[in-house]
Amino acid sequence: MLGQAYGGVSRVDLFRGPPGSENETGGSSVHLFRLLLAFLLVTVAVTAASSQTAPLPLLPVMQLDAGQSDPDMDGPRISVGFSEPTPIRDVLMLLVRGTRMSLIPHPSLEQTFIGDLKNVSLREALDLILEPLGLDYSVRGQVIRVFPRELETRLYGIDYVLTDRAGSRSMVGTSGSGRDSPNMYGDLAEGIRALLSVEGRMNLDRTAGLLQVTDRASRLARVEQYLEAVMLRVTRQVQIDAKVIEVELRDESSTGINWRAVLGSLPNTATSSQIPAPAPAGGFTLALNGDDFTALLNAFAAQGKVNVLSSLRFTAMNNEPAVMRTGTEDVFFVPTTRADSQPGQSTVTPQTLTEGLLLSVTPQISADGIIHMSINPTVTARTGVATSRLGDTVPIISVRETDTLVRVRQGETAVITGMMLDRASVDSAKALLRRKTDLVILLTPSVMGPGETLAAKMR
Repeated sequence: MLGQAYGGVSRVDLFRGPPGSENETGGSSVHLFRLLLAFLLVTVAVTAASSQTAPLPLLPVMQLDAGQSDPDMDGPRISVGFSEPTPIRDVLMLLVRGTRMSLIPHPSLEQTFIGDLKNVSLREALDLILEPLGLDYSVRGQVIRVFPRELETRLYGIDYVLTDRAGSRSMVGTSGSGRDSPNMYGDLAEGIRALLSVEGRMNLDRTAGLLQVTDRASRLARVEQYLEAVMLRVTRQVQIDAKVIEVELRDESSTGINWRAVLGSLPNTATSSQIPAPAPAGGFTLALNGDDFTALLNAFAAQGKVNVLSSLRFTAMNNEPAVMRTGTEDVFFVPTTRADSQPGQSTVTPQTLTEGLLLSVTPQISADGIIHMSINPTVTARTGVATSRLGDTVPIISVRETDTLVRVRQGETAVITGMMLDRASVDSAKALLRRKTDLVILLTPSVMGPGETLAAKMR
């Protein structure tokens, strides 16, 4: 076949040359050139034939760029203005006039529009006009549908303990007035309702700690921002080291601990926010470290007998009361007579009496780390018995109580002092002895970081 195509010369003849030529045994350069040319022609012919029988496949349509702009939605720039309220239907019809786009508004559209748009595309105009009106649109081919924006529903977890707590003041009988803790779930629900639109709704499952909110996306963004701020603040906590010290003064005529002398005997590392009077009406703050506390006890011992009533370490959540009670729960009975009972008939009602210390502390942690504390210590003790004319007895108790607010920085110590008590007793010689004591409460708070535990704080 090759021989017929190239003048009937066989493959052997191409190498040996024609018969009778001078290069019959070795072949000439001319014949070699013909061989190479024939090889090239055959290669080109085969390539052309294969390309005709197996053409390259075309790219499918799905591989084309689908993000290219629509000539009608993003092409022409328009300018429109409406100085008076114009029905949104009329505004939309005007926007698509002169384009190939068709418009189908939802039958419920009753909004109006006032505004001035300059040099915007059809897509930009729809975004700017419809979003504030609570409307949305979709483009399918050359058809634009405008409809009310659908409400979204989102779920949020509320990680907070559901409990009713109070920093009560229990002295005699039932608990006193107390100070209730904030209703976090109630306040949270009230704050979220204020952020919802007219058609928005919410449900707060307190048992599951789950909040469900249905509203527009813009309103849901506000709810999420509010939730984040609330949970960041309510989950802050503080560690408080509390020490309650009673000093039985040697000088019976003393008006209290001489704090000038106490501060003067402390190391230079201890500083005070103010120089207290001998018997300050409220409290003050100190900057103390561990070694300074030992020096403080020694300074108290120079003025009287020192008795550490309590040494506590506890944590408290932001704006939640922490209540500590140490002492004895005593019981006595009070006779009562009903109005409809027979003469001489009466019943007795048990009453409780806490002898010891009741300390309620409610901290509030600001964003800059300043700690505000509401402090309510109560110290009660039985000092005698009162007897009625019928022979009924009730205990006589002494009460030392204060309710104050302090503001301290990280590592400072709030000092509550000035709760004096005079005690009278009779010795073996029937001589009347008087003792005067002063109560000192030291509270040292420190803010705990996110996720930090009390065990990690103590290391």
